[in-house]
Amino acid sequence: MVVSLKRRNGLVDFFYWIWDGLERTVFIGTKFSFPARFVSPFGFLGMLTFVIFVILGITGALLMFYYQPILDRAWDSVAKINDTVPYGFMIRNIHYHASNAMVLLAVLHMYYQYFSGRYKIRNEIIWVTGVVLGTVTILEAFTGYDIIFSERAELAISIAASLTNSMPVVGPTIRDAMFGSGFADFILRFYTMHVFLLPIVMLGLMAVHMPRFLVFDVPMVWQSREQYF
Repeated sequence: MVVSLKRRNGLVDFFYWIWDGLERTVFIGTKFSFPARFVSPFGFLGMLTFVIFVILGITGALLMFYYQPILDRAWDSVAKINDTVPYGFMIRNIHYHASNAMVLLAVLHMYYQYFSGRYKIRNEIIWVTGVVLGTVTILEAFTGYDIIFSERAELAISIAASLTNSMPVVGPTIRDAMFGSGFADFILRFYTMHVFLLPIVMLGLMAVHMPRFLVFDVPMVWQSREQYF
């Protein structure tokens, strides 16, 4: 008598059929591998940063329905989201705390890759794009922080404008390009960077930064076979 160990129902077979069909398409451009030996939980920091990025994209898209990038309406629209819009307070807080979490995870991921020496293992391009991606992540958080136009945002904008203006040669030009003439339309400029320009740059960098094979519990520790016997 033959006993079959296959326990698939029709739904599981359907998902396997979809996965096998997408195998040779552009949707499955990255391979995922699961090492048999768990090494370090810090290897999840990069993947967690990407997951937070997706959450920020979803919550940010929902906030765009009610936010008004106008100097005299920005704070009022945020207050409306908090007080009037159904679930607005929850969505905005998820977006706010996810932004802080993404900056923290990106910095921790960069520190871990550096101090563990992972960037030396044929990962020069990944390391360089990661550093640039971390800088863009901080700029993304900064622009999102300022478009609220609260009192703390005004202070942060004043400091950023002063620092930018103090840069030699190109400082005043960058300040005018970033903040506009007389700072009357800087919220619209920051809003454009926050929801359009910087995310596109981040997606482009991620396409280069993510390795061909994503290992969920990297880094792998190279050891010889003799150590296991």
